[in-house]
Amino acid sequence: MRQVVRQIKERSKIEIELNNIKYQLWRLDDYEYAKLRKNSIPIKEDYILYKQLYSPYRRDKDKLSLGKSFVILTWLLGESSDYYDDWKGSFYFPLLLVIKKERDDLFYLLKIYDHRGSLDFGLYKISENELNDHKNDILHEPFSEFSRQEINSFWSYFYGYMLGLSQSMKLFISPLPFIKRVDSNHIIYGFKDRDFFEEQYNSESEYHAAIQSYKSSIDVSTWNSQKMNLMLQDITSKAIEN
Repeated sequence: MRQVVRQIKERSKIEIELNNIKYQLWRLDDYEYAKLRKNSIPIKEDYILYKQLYSPYRRDKDKLSLGKSFVILTWLLGESSDYYDDWKGSFYFPLLLVIKKERDDLFYLLKIYDHRGSLDFGLYKISENELNDHKNDILHEPFSEFSRQEINSFWSYFYGYMLGLSQSMKLFISPLPFIKRVDSNHIIYGFKDRDFFEEQYNSESEYHAAIQSYKSSIDVSTWNSQKMNLMLQDITSKAIEN
């Protein structure tokens, strides 16, 4: 018998207050993100900020590894989307960013992802008016409603927030063994023997040999099984009785 089952959709949310501005980060699914992305304007990134945050001269304790970034983002926001560039990256979290200012609420898309070994974020202003395909691909300078200074302050704060979590994560997160890879830069990272690892190789042959070595020494069956069980529970639970 055919049935229509109403369900409650649970989603992760992060709230931040910075410089008298309240930020809400709502996790989106891939369909929601794709629909909103068609009607949003990409904001230019500030690569000078990235250089400051990811400088090789910063102490290790002041930098986020890919493994810790992935685990913390998963803990905060749920499982990574599968719709990432699997040549240049290994995870991707699509979000709705609500910026609550004194006069108005602003709505932006935010994607947090890794790109060639660095943690990056993409920002898009959601437009109230319909955009043609050309306009939603043209990079735009920040709008006055959410300035470059405010954007940089937000991302610096969020990066610092994640860094703080990484330094105490053993108290509240127990990662399962896993291995991930960034093919474009020959990077392998993950969690093994109760510790994070991240390695980069100079040659293709060394890289693929290391992948096979790690795969043979890391049992990821528990991690994969947990992901499948969570997905099945998400589909079949949360029904609302009429």
